[in-house]
Amino acid sequence: MKLLPLYKLIAGGMPEFTRQFQNNEALYKQAQSFWNKLEGVSFFIVIIFVVLGLVLAAYYYQPYNNCPGRHYTPKHWIFFLIGTFALTFLTTLGFEYVAVVPKLQGAFVLELKIALGNAILASFLYFLTSIFWCNALPTNAFRLFKI
Repeated sequence: MKLLPLYKLIAGGMPEFTRQFQNNEALYKQAQSFWNKLEGVSFFIVIIFVVLGLVLAAYYYQPYNNCPGRHYTPKHWIFFLIGTFALTFLTTLGFEYVAVVPKLQGAFVLELKIALGNAILASFLYFLTSIFWCNALPTNAFRLFKI
């Protein structure tokens, strides 16, 4: 499933990535192979942001805010948002680094851009889940987004 176009605004497309290797046929083929392998695991990259965005929001709104200790401030929500961003970024970067070979010059920058895009998407999903949760589901959390 080809899902890398989700990251086109941040990471660019295959033509932009392979352009730097056009003068060397062997490196150009390796770059195309790298992109195709990355495209092959793009489904799992998307799963990472969906799962982390939803799981961390659900954890914040249920178990975390049901523990004693009064976590009901917007500051805690922001900490979880930052945690969602950081955890998604690191998980995506680690997954890409392990799952996609060959490693060639410029590939790590592409992996960084895709990990950044994934972290932004996970943070946005966390935000949307927060809006939904504050308006439709029970919680002890501060209802920051109550409409």
